[in-house]
Amino acid sequence: MERLARLLLFVLHLASFTSVSAEPAGTEVRENNVRATLIAEAMSIEPGEPFWVGLRQQINPGWHTYWRNAGDAGAPTKLHWELPEGFSASDIHWPFPERIPYGPLINFGYHDEVLLLVEITPPERIPEQQVVLAASAEWLVCEEICIPEDADLEIFLPVATTATKDERYRDLFANTRLKLPQQVPIEASAEVREEKISLAIRLPGLEQNRIQRIDYFPFSEDVIDHAAEQEPVFSESGIHISLKPGWDFSSESSLMDGVIVVTEDVGGGLQTAMVVQPTMSAESLEMSLLTAIAFAFLGGMILNLMPCVFPVLSIKILSLIDSSSGSSIRLHGIAYFVGVVASFLVVAIVLLVLRAAGEQIGWGFQLQSPMIVALLAYLFVVLGFSLSGFFQIGLSWTGIGDSLTRSSGYLGSFSTGVLASLVAAPCTAPFMGAALGFAVTQSSVTALIVFGALGAGMATPYLALCITPGLLNRLPKPSAWMVTLKELLAFPMYASAVWLIWVVNIQTGTDGVLYLLSGLLVLSFAIWLSQRAAGSYAIKILVGLLVLLSLAATTFLETQNATTTHSNESGAIPYSKETLSKARSKGPVFVNFTAAWCITCKVNELAALKSDRVMQAFREKGITYLKGDWTNEDPAITEALAEFSRTGVPLYLLYPGDGREAKVLPQILTETIVLDAISAL
Repeated sequence: MERLARLLLFVLHLASFTSVSAEPAGTEVRENNVRATLIAEAMSIEPGEPFWVGLRQQINPGWHTYWRNAGDAGAPTKLHWELPEGFSASDIHWPFPERIPYGPLINFGYHDEVLLLVEITPPERIPEQQVVLAASAEWLVCEEICIPEDADLEIFLPVATTATKDERYRDLFANTRLKLPQQVPIEASAEVREEKISLAIRLPGLEQNRIQRIDYFPFSEDVIDHAAEQEPVFSESGIHISLKPGWDFSSESSLMDGVIVVTEDVGGGLQTAMVVQPTMSAESLEMSLLTAIAFAFLGGMILNLMPCVFPVLSIKILSLIDSSSGSSIRLHGIAYFVGVVASFLVVAIVLLVLRAAGEQIGWGFQLQSPMIVALLAYLFVVLGFSLSGFFQIGLSWTGIGDSLTRSSGYLGSFSTGVLASLVAAPCTAPFMGAALGFAVTQSSVTALIVFGALGAGMATPYLALCITPGLLNRLPKPSAWMVTLKELLAFPMYASAVWLIWVVNIQTGTDGVLYLLSGLLVLSFAIWLSQRAAGSYAIKILVGLLVLLSLAATTFLETQNATTTHSNESGAIPYSKETLSKARSKGPVFVNFTAAWCITCKVNELAALKSDRVMQAFREKGITYLKGDWTNEDPAITEALAEFSRTGVPLYLLYPGDGREAKVLPQILTETIVLDAISAL
């Protein structure tokens, strides 16, 4: 709730945004609150010799811009370069930030003035006597309100046989370099005890009695509660900083990578910044049961926002609006809740039994069966037909059959919970990975408790809507608009069916798709026939036989094998232990564990991994891209997931290439998250 309050405050904060247009391109642009200048350390440049430039931000008093991790709210400055042919630019080298309070929020950023350094590498031959470096800069500047600003900047540099320095900016560049985090070997570890993260650090060459303050700034967002007090404790073994976990924390050491800033009682406060890459101690991996329950519950709540659950939940809310009896609505909510929790418990039991029998399976294992995927496609098409008005099965029916709801409809609500749980399998939400990884390594009773908490979290928002009179009264009144909305909701059903047919193609090849589409054709004919001659007993028998025939078609899918290989992203190599070992010996490696039926995986790939900037960063850093496809059962991939305490996909690993362990990226990716992880190599 505290995190939610902070986000709500920031939404109101952003509501005051004012659009600002940039002035014409030039080496200096005066914005409302930030004076942006592109400056170079060199007066002239030499072919083949790297040199430094910087985006200088002179910020109005009281206003601030943001670091690479903005903290609770905000956005980092971005630079998009337009360079002459053969030139390349590094990522931004960020000076260490300061903690900036804003109500209950803590942001990371800069006041007054900051210089963001970038190293430019020219080619060995430059035919021109003068080059133009152009950059489009974007930043967010905040005080009582936040204003997005931007500028198109350029700088002209002559080419000479020997580079010369620009003395005007000598001190500015030198002072900025003193604020860059040092890449020095530091022993650091982290462990979780009693809902706190203990970050232990050994600082070489620093006298503890001179240290006034230590601040820790993580590279990853939401790993810690930024607003919580950081409490350093000094001992002979080093410094221990007590941190409160954030909403996206998991027991993966790479997420704790960041910067520590040490302020010493020397010369009015000497500040030194160093990069830390803590290892997670064994104790921290022993998540407490209460933590696992809390993580599972939160992960279940977030599942409601995932695209795989949306179509089913939308219909259920529509049926809720169409209801009139308050007590009946409450019982429907309870029935739905029981259906969801019971389904998760059944999945947990099957999962645990199969794992105990030696099967290498994990979360979402049921969708590795083409027959299950095909049956889900059938169900989505049938629901879509009903919503489109092709035949009527009632708004209260969102379960498995009309006969389930002829009396009170509560069995239909229970069945809706079962369906929602089944289609949630392709999605993985934050918190879920750590909780389920913990569950499958514990006793059966403990595992069932955690899976039950996951189901309870998913069902609680709908149950709260049903049993809270204040929320019920806020629902819109039934009227003609519901017909339009009902028909509109058919299209997410059809879209889900299309996606599931594509998954079957990946799993079984074109022959499997032929069986599935043939079964859908027979099922559609059975529905049409039932509507044309509903009163005929013989027709009812024929319809029943046709439905059985369509279901029988799905059983043939289990015998089909894909005859074509699913196309990977450009440059992706199929994962294997041997391939990973060879690739790590050559340099950095990125591993993407994914599946065709995992919607979260596909969204991450489209939003981040397939972007031109990420692909370019892979090439520039010499990163080998491996892809572990878990669409069909693969014990090798299941084993690899288990090594990182995961039971399902997605899982993203970035190996630095120097023998260090993998950095585990968050389950929800953005382009910025991936690029920041790459730049930290």
